[in-house]
Amino acid sequence: MKFDRLKKQQLFSGFIVVVRLALGCLFLWSSLPKIRQPYDFLSSVYNYELVGPKLGVLVAMTLPWAELLVGVCLVGGIFVSGALLASIGMAAMFTFVLASVLYRGLEISCGCFSASGAGAIGYSTLIRACAILLFSIAAYIGVVIFCPNQVEKRRKILSLEV
Repeated sequence: MKFDRLKKQQLFSGFIVVVRLALGCLFLWSSLPKIRQPYDFLSSVYNYELVGPKLGVLVAMTLPWAELLVGVCLVGGIFVSGALLASIGMAAMFTFVLASVLYRGLEISCGCFSASGAGAIGYSTLIRACAILLFSIAAYIGVVIFCPNQVEKRRKILSLEV
């Protein structure tokens, strides 16, 4: 009985590491072109027709750096639960935005992995965003359920309890 439980915990821990590294690399890969070409990314933000000029500039300035930070944290294993929560938030928002674009029939590029964007948004883009969201949720649940002692250790360290 203990062997099965230990084996399941090890398998899920391995799953968490693989998902964490994959998501981290995905966020790093996504953020770099946007950071290098901020004006092209700003144009992509405006193409979604969801925000005005001022909020568009704020999104274009902060989102790539948030993606970079989340990617570094996930790849480096730093603040994993917080990075996964941020990943869930960004993936949920992006899924909603893509669904909105498809519903409104806009023929725009997603701007995901290049600042200028290539290829129009389609249902495959929405499915990819949903997969990122589901994997982020699964990894976060796994971290909270299977690694609660590590989360508790971090809380004690942060609250200076010894």
